[in-house]
Amino acid sequence: MFSQAEVQPSKGRLIVDCKEAPEASADLRDPACLAAVLRHLDREFGIEAVVLSHYVEKQYGPQAMEALRKILALARLVGQMASREPSPNFPGTPRKQVAAKCAACAFNPHALFGRLREKVLEDFAAFHAEFLTSAEALRRYRDPGCKACTAATANDLIYLFREAVNFGEALIEAASPSPEVAP
Repeated sequence: MFSQAEVQPSKGRLIVDCKEAPEASADLRDPACLAAVLRHLDREFGIEAVVLSHYVEKQYGPQAMEALRKILALARLVGQMASREPSPNFPGTPRKQVAAKCAACAFNPHALFGRLREKVLEDFAAFHAEFLTSAEALRRYRDPGCKACTAATANDLIYLFREAVNFGEALIEAASPSPEVAP
């Protein structure tokens, strides 16, 4: 629905064609619309405004762009975490078997953080749920050969949690009304 987009570099705008979507869906509060806009923005640079083009156009300016940039920054951080190679320790086990075990592991950084990155871009509530489920499962996981890798993953999750909290606080602060100063 939101796959067509045009960048106007001279105006720093991303125009997303929403004409195939129901009018109510042409809004950044709609999860499908938000996910599509984030995917477009993830590939672009220098965008200062997003326009959702339906029968009536909606333009999102600096405040919305700041929130979208924060979401993308969180997604990029999770993507960097996904690039970490597993660090198993299975002495005497053939390399192919270790690689197969790591490839099938739910806590393999590529798999775990890849899932989390997709959730950040699709639906923040789904990200939160996946994060909690993964952290709880990791807490219970006890394979001695995976100790170093799961410890590194736990540290990454702690760091990611702190960044997600900072993200939420920044959004709340940005949305809060400014206190009035009495003369």
